[in-house]
Amino acid sequence: MVAAVSGRRVMRMLATTATTAAVVLVAGCGVRPAPVRATDLTFVSNGGVVEQAIVDAWQGPYRGVRPGIRFINTSPADVVQIKEQVDAGTVGWNIVTVPPGHAIENCGTLYERLAVPGLDDDHFAPGTHGECFVAVLQYSLVFSYNTEKWPDPGAAPKTVADFFDVERFPGTRGVAATLTDGILEWALLADGVDPASLYPLDVDRALAKWESIRATTTWAATADDLLELVKSEQVDMQLLLQPHTLAAIDKGMPIAPVWDVTLTTVSGLAIPRGSPYLEQAQQFLSFVLQPSQQTRIAEVTGVEPVNLEAEPNRSDSSNSVNAFGPANTGTTVAIDQQWWGQNWASTSAEFHAWLNPAPA
Repeated sequence: MVAAVSGRRVMRMLATTATTAAVVLVAGCGVRPAPVRATDLTFVSNGGVVEQAIVDAWQGPYRGVRPGIRFINTSPADVVQIKEQVDAGTVGWNIVTVPPGHAIENCGTLYERLAVPGLDDDHFAPGTHGECFVAVLQYSLVFSYNTEKWPDPGAAPKTVADFFDVERFPGTRGVAATLTDGILEWALLADGVDPASLYPLDVDRALAKWESIRATTTWAATADDLLELVKSEQVDMQLLLQPHTLAAIDKGMPIAPVWDVTLTTVSGLAIPRGSPYLEQAQQFLSFVLQPSQQTRIAEVTGVEPVNLEAEPNRSDSSNSVNAFGPANTGTTVAIDQQWWGQNWASTSAEFHAWLNPAPA
């Protein structure tokens, strides 16, 4: 009769046997065993369409060349949580998507000063990286409308001012409540401000313009939430980011872009101050800025690369929403990241107080 052996003892016996076998095997080969440790990099984005593109276009290929790196993806990229982690000295986020203005305003306090390998200014579009952030893609805020509501192009919206004209163009407007994409600038352009005179922003004037259509505007929390409203045709015209506009068109949604004055900006990546994996994170930033990775993200999302040597092969639908290509027959205005770097906190506080007024 065989005596019963406890599960814990069996596990110890198996572990001892496996370890002994491994030592014998390695000793026989004359090689000392070395532990292999994976590094987990927590990557924080805004989720949705762009996060999946980052996984497919950047993280997957990177793990192919650096198998010791694993990524933990989370969202949203909340700047309040970044400050809480840094202040507490418990930084768990390693690479974060941030508004460049916030990285400029908090450079050296909330974000690490970067020394990204291989970052040659000659290969990148002007203004696409700073001391504490690197811009990894360029994109635009695209004004589009539902072509079933306005099937005649001659009678459809044509200018930024038309977005705010609810008498000529009645219907629900859709906007994502994210300052970094240019919604204040958009309101000022629609109110007649010359593009060359946008900055410094007249925040009160911009909010007054939004107030004029508050009753007909649906404010989504994120671009992905707004995309869902577009897909379900709950809004008639929208200010939707370039990648999300492409996603809607590729889903067969009846929308058409309006090329009048278009705002362009950049998406930045930064490293929270005190991250334990500063070197590993900077190596990943260097990787995603290379021409092949820039080409890949542009082809997946329809954005514009920041590396001038990237040559994406775009689809017809991607070309149709690309503010950096020939489809854009209007005027392009680049968001002033330096102004935002000096005014991010105060402007953000004023906007959110307007969007969410205290109960009377």
